[in-house]
Formats: sequence, structure tokens, C-alpha cells
Amino acid sequence: MANIPGRPQKNRRLLFLSHETLPFVRQDEEILKKHFDLKSFYLKYYSTVPTALLTYAKVLIWLLKNIRQCDGLVLRFADVYGFFFSIFARLFGKKLFVIVGGFDATWIPELNYGTYGNKRSRFFTRFTLQTANRLFPVSESLVRDRGKVLGLKIKKQGIKTLYPEIDSKKIVVIPNGYRASHFKVNGQTTRAEEVILVGSIMNFQTFKIKGADTFIQLAANVPEYKFTLVGADPERVGQWVNLPDNLAILPYVPNHALPAHYQKAKVIMCLSRAEGMPNVLSEAMLCECVPVGLNISSIPEIIGDTGVVVDSMNMDEIKAGLRKAMKMEGHKARARIMDKYPLEAREKKLTEIIEAELSNTEPQECLQETPH
Repeated sequence: MANIPGRPQKNRRLLFLSHETLPFVRQDEEILKKHFDLKSFYLKYYSTVPTALLTYAKVLIWLLKNIRQCDGLVLRFADVYGFFFSIFARLFGKKLFVIVGGFDATWIPELNYGTYGNKRSRFFTRFTLQTANRLFPVSESLVRDRGKVLGLKIKKQGIKTLYPEIDSKKIVVIPNGYRASHFKVNGQTTRAEEVILVGSIMNFQTFKIKGADTFIQLAANVPEYKFTLVGADPERVGQWVNLPDNLAILPYVPNHALPAHYQKAKVIMCLSRAEGMPNVLSEAMLCECVPVGLNISSIPEIIGDTGVVVDSMNMDEIKAGLRKAMKMEGHKARARIMDKYPLEAREKKLTEIIEAELSNTEPQECLQETPH
């Protein structure tokens, strides 16, 4: 069978590098494996200089071993490893694709969040973004944010704000996609007046970024509802803030087990101070949780008219938004995510653009450039 321009070909080989094995990263890996011959390398967290150097060495050895046989490189997040990928892509004439997720297009000085804050990391990120053939941010807010960052005195976010020299023509927004068959309603479960917030809270920085501090303060102010924080260490959180009696804290819950928690809750809250595209918000909405979120980044776009968008960090306004959401139903929330963010749409756009770039053709469908 002849190759069709713009359609992915299984004989194309890609190298895939990411920091974590988070569900949305694994999902992208599965998509790429369906359409390309994929080799993956997952980085482990390190906290010392020797382990960092060892990790660098492993990445370099892996690249040297595989670079000649590949057609392109796919990177999740732009940082020091992106610099390695960029150098190797240039030296060996390979195409480089970068999926921009948030940390690499955000800078919050008060919380020391984002690669832009460190001169060395900023150089690596800028170099990676400049040399990549295509950039795939997961939301428009990662290109040029609207400037709404409630409660923090920082400038606007996004690739084109932090790195204005980046060529807009190579930026293509591809939202995350979701499996409605996995995140669904359980008709046998009765929803209580429960409010849930889910996040990977590993330290005080992520505790603040994910808005868990605001969530706990809200629980103390609304004792009539049950609140559940998923993804944190109860003992560690208890060292940072006082914990109200109506709050339950659960450690990390695997992605496959999250629907059971969403199906019991009435409201999903997204109080993050910075986000690319919060997956837990969309996943909970598929389970018909009514969403409440702050008016920053992509959160209002995801929620639409299916829940409540709060324009302030004022506790009274957040409480009012929560009480309003408790009177709403979640059917529209599920329908919105199924309509706007099906996994099939991400798969089609991501693979066709990569294949078109590899074959030096245009995708079958015209790309819609992001206005800048």
C-alpha cells in the first residue's frame, strides 16, 4: 500500500522522553505507539547532584544509541533535557516536537514555579522552544495567557509572553483528550454533599499551586459539607495548616481508581493558581461532578456554562460559588467534555501533524493558526 501524505505510517520511528509516568503522559505514549514505532525513556526524580549527573548520562547514552535510527523526537516539557534533544536533533538532522504542559510556559516568582525563574533553566527552555519544529501546548492559555492570576502579583503567562521571539507559525494548540468510557456515571452510587479536589501534591509549592490551602480554608468556612483532598500526605499537610473536622485527605489514588471518588462527590473544585489544562477537572466533569473553578488559564473554557467560575480569591465569593454549584446538576458537564475534548480528536491532530512534518507535507486538514 502506498503511503498517504499526512497519514501516520507505522514504519516511522520516534523517540519519546518525559519526566513522569503520569496518566496523561502515558496516554500520549499509547497514541504515538498506535501510529509510529516508538521508543520511550522516562526520567526519575532526583534530589542530589550525583543522581542528576547519572540521569543526564543515561539520557545521553540512550540518545546516542537510538538517534540514528529515528525520524523524530517527541518531548514532554521543555527544560534541560529538551536542550539535549535539541542538540541531537540538529546534529543528526531530526525533527523535534515539544508538548508544552505548563511548567515550561509559566513563571510565578512568589512560589518559584516555572523554568523561567532560573537563568540556566530559562536558557534551556528558550533554546528548546526555538529549535523545535512544532510546539504543541495543551491550551491557548499556554501560548499567551489572559493575565488572570488571582491573588498573585505576576505578569501574563505563556510562550509568546515569556519568549516573544518564538515563531507563532510552529505553535499548534492540541487540547488533552479524555475517555468517556472510563470516566462515567455510576447509577448505583448516591452523591452526597461532598466537595473534592484532586492533585499531585508533593511539597509545599504544589500545595499552593494546586490551591489546596484555599480548599482547606473553604472547608473550615463551610462545615455543613464534606470535603475530600486527594493526592496528599495527611501528616505533611497537617504540618502546614490546621485541618478542619469535615476534611478527609487521601494519598495518591491511581487514575483507574479515581472514578469511584468522583462518582460520590457532588462538586469538583479547581482552585489552582497556575494550570495548563487540568485533567482532573475534565475527568470529574465526565463523572457528572459540577465544576467550580477560578477564572484563570484554561479553567473557564473547560467549565463553560456547566458550573461556576469564580472571579476572585475572596472566600465569600468562593463559598457563594460552591453553594450555587450544589444546586446544579452534572449532566451538562459530562456532555461538554465529551463534545469538546474527545481523545480521538487529540490523537488525530497530534499524529497527522507529526507525520506531515516528517514527510514535509501539509496535514490532510488545514491547520488553524493560533491568533497571537
